[in-house]
Amino acid sequence: MKIRWWWILFFIPIAAGLARLHFDTEILDLLPSNVPAVQGLKIYQQHFSNARELIVTIKAQDSESAEATAKSIAEKLRAQTNLISDATWQQPWLEHPDQTAELIAYLWLNQPPEIFQQFAEKFSETNLPNVLAAARARLSTTLSPNEIGQLSYDPLGFTQLPQNPDAVNFSQGQGLFSSADGTFRLIFVRAKNDLTDYRQCAYWLNAVKQIISTTSSATNQIKIGFTGRPVFVAEISGGMKHDITFSIAGTSIIIAILFWLAHRRIKPMLWLLTLLALILATTLALGGLIFGAVNIVSMGFAAILLGLAVDYAVVHYQEALAHPGWTIPEVRRAIAPAIFWAAVTTISAFFILNFGGLPGLAQLGSLVGIGVALAAFVMIFAYLPPLFPDRMQPQPNPSPSPRPSGERDGVRGLKIVFAVTAALIFSCAAILLSGLPKMDATANVVQPRNSEAYSTLDAIKENLGQKHEPLWLVVGGKDENEVAQKLGLIEPILKNAVSDQTLAGFTSPNSLWPRPEFQNQNRKIAQQLISKRAAFRAAVLTNGFAESSFGLTEHILSTWQAAAATTNIFWPTNQLCDWIFSKIAARPPSAVASLRRTGDSNQFFAAAFLYPAENVNLSNLFQTIGNRQSAIGNLNGVWLSGWELLGGTVLAEVKRNLWKLLLPMAALILLSLSLAFRRFAEIAFSIGILFLSGLCLLAAMKIFNWQWNLLNLMALPLILGTGVDYSIFMQLALRRHGGDLQMAHRSVGRALLLCGGTAIAGFGSLGFSSNFGMASLGKVCAVGIAGNMLISVFLLPVWWSLCRRSPSPKSKVQSPKLETPSKFYSGHVWKIGLTLVRILPKPIFNAFAKLSAAVYCRLASRRREIVVQNLLPIFGDDRKLAEKSARELFTQFAIKLCDLFRFESGVTEKNWFTGWQGWEHFTTAHARGKGVLLVTPHLGNWELGGTFLIERGYKLLVLTQPEPDERLTELRQNSRTQRGVETLVVGNHDAFAFVEIIKRLQAGAIVALLVDRPPAHTAVNVKLFGKDFPASIAAAELARASGCAILPCSIIRGRDGYRAQILPEVIYDRAVIGHREERIQLTQQILRAFELVIRENAAQWYHFVPVWPEEKLS
Repeated sequence: MKIRWWWILFFIPIAAGLARLHFDTEILDLLPSNVPAVQGLKIYQQHFSNARELIVTIKAQDSESAEATAKSIAEKLRAQTNLISDATWQQPWLEHPDQTAELIAYLWLNQPPEIFQQFAEKFSETNLPNVLAAARARLSTTLSPNEIGQLSYDPLGFTQLPQNPDAVNFSQGQGLFSSADGTFRLIFVRAKNDLTDYRQCAYWLNAVKQIISTTSSATNQIKIGFTGRPVFVAEISGGMKHDITFSIAGTSIIIAILFWLAHRRIKPMLWLLTLLALILATTLALGGLIFGAVNIVSMGFAAILLGLAVDYAVVHYQEALAHPGWTIPEVRRAIAPAIFWAAVTTISAFFILNFGGLPGLAQLGSLVGIGVALAAFVMIFAYLPPLFPDRMQPQPNPSPSPRPSGERDGVRGLKIVFAVTAALIFSCAAILLSGLPKMDATANVVQPRNSEAYSTLDAIKENLGQKHEPLWLVVGGKDENEVAQKLGLIEPILKNAVSDQTLAGFTSPNSLWPRPEFQNQNRKIAQQLISKRAAFRAAVLTNGFAESSFGLTEHILSTWQAAAATTNIFWPTNQLCDWIFSKIAARPPSAVASLRRTGDSNQFFAAAFLYPAENVNLSNLFQTIGNRQSAIGNLNGVWLSGWELLGGTVLAEVKRNLWKLLLPMAALILLSLSLAFRRFAEIAFSIGILFLSGLCLLAAMKIFNWQWNLLNLMALPLILGTGVDYSIFMQLALRRHGGDLQMAHRSVGRALLLCGGTAIAGFGSLGFSSNFGMASLGKVCAVGIAGNMLISVFLLPVWWSLCRRSPSPKSKVQSPKLETPSKFYSGHVWKIGLTLVRILPKPIFNAFAKLSAAVYCRLASRRREIVVQNLLPIFGDDRKLAEKSARELFTQFAIKLCDLFRFESGVTEKNWFTGWQGWEHFTTAHARGKGVLLVTPHLGNWELGGTFLIERGYKLLVLTQPEPDERLTELRQNSRTQRGVETLVVGNHDAFAFVEIIKRLQAGAIVALLVDRPPAHTAVNVKLFGKDFPASIAAAELARASGCAILPCSIIRGRDGYRAQILPEVIYDRAVIGHREERIQLTQQILRAFELVIRENAAQWYHFVPVWPEEKLS
């Protein structure tokens, strides 16, 4: 078979999407980016948490073994220069003491000028010998090894910097690398190259582990742990691969098993799995095309989609088996409405996740929504044809469909159902009396389960005495000066927080951050000290110190000399300083180039570490510091963040956004149920099932001690959107089968059990996810959907049977005939239209109306079929022409309503009428003074003609029947009154109204009357387009009684506006029409006058209820 060219167009975006697809392993990308705590964490991880840095932990029985192992591993790793750029196992200043001179010189340059000036003045020519003499005296008396070492290498006291209690304390830096007892040590390992994706992270981590395993394998008493970004990325990517593989394989196997148990047929099962694989691959490709990166949470879409997509195939298949005499198109037409409304609610439920504020779940919702839409289309049109190729066309002698048995559950069955219902309600209420499920406000839900990286982090906190992780205060600015100013403003706030015991303490980068204004002034002071280099050297040597005692001073003076030679802000650059500043400062490689390139005002960042007091509420801490910050003015570019703070702030954001999910979802469910059922009882049943299954879910969560969290809260709209499907399917099946419970269970009930089982399997497989949040989301959804499905299948049919309108079962399945106008034809909807037409511009309102009409035409298949049947006689029973005209009729009716809404809201357009034909017929008839009866069918926009007559000085009386809604009757009557047109509402057999009309006509009045949709008591059978047609005899009766002139007329919409046409007067003999047969002939003559104009404008002959006698329908 030749492949059509459009298949190639289909595969192009699929291939592009698969090529673009990749994993996003960043946990913070799952959280709302507008939350300051998330922003702060992202900035901290981007600028301060080195993406190439791995932390290795060593736990030994004694400190000597731990130190020896750490040193051995570090040396072994440093030797791997192709993989490792650095491995730091102790304080860098201990390994590189010669590099401390540059740091000390930098710190002096950033001191306030008055302090630096005081320091320089100590070295005056007269005081310099005193400084060295004091150093010698102290050396002779001190017993401190640290002090002896310091004075031996720094007799001039350049290392004696002013003390700042909140500055980074290097003397206690060992706490960064070792526990207090020395048995637990850390090694910071930095990769040689950037680790840009999860594959590189996994490869590099495995290589490092292999090297370390050969180093520490001789000692079994030593435990090695790993954490840091490479470990997190490798774990998360591995978890994602496990999740998608396990969930797809597990869900597919469960689907196959359940299908086999239900039907015992191989071919439909294999074809189902094939289509599911195609749908899954296509959805994943479309996801790659739209999003590019698929995050951790989104990978759960596969299992969910498989569980939901199978529903549409199974329901179709079961319906085909239950009705072997039906063709596949007939099966499709019977089940399509249920599938449509179920798919709409499901797709909407998942798309609404985009409003929840969580990007991870938003992407999951979009992927599942796309997949469900694709699945509904594929399963409706592709699943059944290969399985039943002989049923694509009607059979000559079709086997009869099973007739409803009419059997219903007896009294015993009713008692069982109501006993189960009552037991569910009371047991759930009893369980929930002790309280509702609790809320988990931590950020643990976004973390992977059984994570080595997180376990190692916990071990670090435990062994280094960190009961809580510090909070990070990240300060950003466009340059060093702006960051320095913000740090100066923030430090008093933090000190106040310590004084009132909100904080136990803090570490500020203020003393390490460059102060441009201080550096500019201190360069001159440094020049003075540099000029004394020779004097310093001579004084040190002559006062009994060795040459090495001047080495530190020499390096400091050289650093100042290099700094003084440039006007740029001075930053230290050696290995020691790079390691220290990487923890508390971040700057672009080239500040000017970076600012030009990105346009970001925050290019420089500093990080302070805050230590909350014991038992302090982190949310209150966040608010307290925020209030104090606002007291001195809003500081943009300052973020307070931390993992322990993240959960509460994100959960608060999710709660704020929850109404954006639940309210639209509830409104959509109500709208879908209203359009699907249009009966209060059935709508109430579906809502009641949602409520009862919600109670069951809460009770189950309470029993299993599950908690709500920021991810599984999103299960609520999902359960609402997907759970309501089961009640829709079941109730529509009960309708189709006339309330026959056995037939409904046979055609749909078994299918729903299978569908529910697969959906539960899909969501339930997420319970084994490597991510805490996705596991909790899957379990909550599985329980919620199970409740909806079981109640809909086993309890709902009995409830429904008690409230069904028709007590007798139908002998065959058929669509009920629509004898009444649409529910949309009501006063409420009419009022909405009158309001919208005043607000919306004409092009937008018209476009919306035409789109709505096209959608209604497509979805309201029974109403569309009635219109086609009404038009068939006009086109000589040519169905194609009738269907084409029917589609155009819905569009024309939408335009007519738009114009009518404008007309009735008081708007008058000059170009409405483009011409009148036959006006002379009217003036001639009116001049006789015996009254004029204007008759017209439901053709065009007849309401507009009244205004034309009023504007020309003619009063008009319109005869009308009551509208289906009293409010609508009143609205339309008031509208005509405002235009000067009088309305007379004529009820059934209203003799007094008939007498009033005769009097008006005899007095010369002008009366308008519709003739082609009569009430039963005025209907007579005439011929229209060669077929029997019920027409109103009222015009002939009024002519007999009053002798008025009868003028057929019409107002048709053309391309440039409306054109009115008054046909020649219908001539009759008043004496002859005294006989009823003659009045029927006169009615026939009136209808025959309209045949040509109706045929030419069939798309404007607006009848949405049957107009031909039933026995004549095609």
